[in-house]
Amino acid sequence: MIILSIRRFILLILISASLLSCRDNLVVMAPYNVVPVVYCVINPKDSTQYLRLEKSFLGEGSAYDMAQQTDSIYYKDATVVIERWADGQMKERFPMELVTAPVRDIGIFSNDPNYLYRLQSPILGNQEYRLNIRIPSTGTEITASTHTVSDFKVVKPEGFKKNLPFSSYDNYQTVQWISAPFTRIYHLMIRFHYLEVVNRDTSFLHADWNIGQYTTESGVGGELMTSEVLQRNFYKWIGNKILAPAPDVQRLADKKAIDFIFTVGAEELYTYMEIYKVDNGLPKEKPVFTNIANGIGLFSARFVQSVLGKSLSEHSIDSLAYGIYTKHLRFADSQNDYYYTGF
Repeated sequence: MIILSIRRFILLILISASLLSCRDNLVVMAPYNVVPVVYCVINPKDSTQYLRLEKSFLGEGSAYDMAQQTDSIYYKDATVVIERWADGQMKERFPMELVTAPVRDIGIFSNDPNYLYRLQSPILGNQEYRLNIRIPSTGTEITASTHTVSDFKVVKPEGFKKNLPFSSYDNYQTVQWISAPFTRIYHLMIRFHYLEVVNRDTSFLHADWNIGQYTTESGVGGELMTSEVLQRNFYKWIGNKILAPAPDVQRLADKKAIDFIFTVGAEELYTYMEIYKVDNGLPKEKPVFTNIANGIGLFSARFVQSVLGKSLSEHSIDSLAYGIYTKHLRFADSQNDYYYTGF
C-alpha cells in the first residue's frame, strides 16, 4: 500500500529528545512541549473515513516511558470537523466521532486504547475539503485542506472489449488513461482471478501484480498517461507468484480473469511519498513534510477506480496451460467444460 503511518513523525521527536538528553552541557528541555500530529487520507469510495490525532512530546524524564502513557499521546478534549467548501463558502459540516479501534501492534507507543476519529457521512469527489481541529485545553486550532479525486477516463483497455489477447509473449497490453484534476500520482495493479477445484469444492482466488507508479506533470488534469505491459512478464509473474498445486487440485482461469485497478493520490499524498520514499545509496536527512497548520502530519485524498472482469482469450488460456512459464501450475486449457457450461 502506498500510505505510511504517522508514527514516523512521532518517532522523529522521540529520537531527537533521546539524542539531546545525552548532552548535559546544554539546556534544551522546555517544561513540556506538545505538538499535535494528524493523519487522515479521505476517499470518496469509502463509506467510512478515519483520522488519527496524537501528540508528539518533549518533557522531563524518559520519552519512551511517556509514550506508554495514554495521556501522553491523546487529547481528551479535541473536537474534529471536516467541512466541504465551494466558491469560498462552507457547504457541509461533518463532526467526526471519537471511537476505539482494534488494538494496534505492540511497540513503544501505548496500544490500548487505540483512539481514532470516524466519519460515516458521504464524501464527494472533485470537491475541496477542510479539516478543523480545536483543542480547548491547549488553545490550539489545527487546520488543513485538500481536494478529493473524481472518476477519470480509462482509454485502454476499451470498455467494449471483453477479451484480452495475452497469448503472444512479445506483444504488449497497453493501458491508457486521462488524469483527473487535483491528482499527481497513479498506481496501477493487475488482479488475476482463478479457481481451484478439489473434489467438487471450488475456491475463488486471486493474485495481485503491481505494475508501477506514474506521476502527472501537474495537478490540472487532462494528461494522457500510458503503461505498456509486456505479456511475457504476465506469465512470468504468474509462474513465480502462484505455487505448484497439490496432486488433487485442478486450476482454471476465471471467466472474468483480469481487473485493472488504479489507486490515485492527491498532491499532498504525492509530496509525502516523494519525501519519505526509500532511496538507494547512502542515507540522508529528510525534511519533515506536513500540510497541517499548527501541527504536523498529512491531510490528503485518494481514490480507487477499476476496470473489472476482462476475460482471457482462448489462446491466452492455452498459453497459461502449456506455456514455458506456467505449465507447472496445471491450469486447464480452453477446451475445459468450464468455459462452455455454467459453473
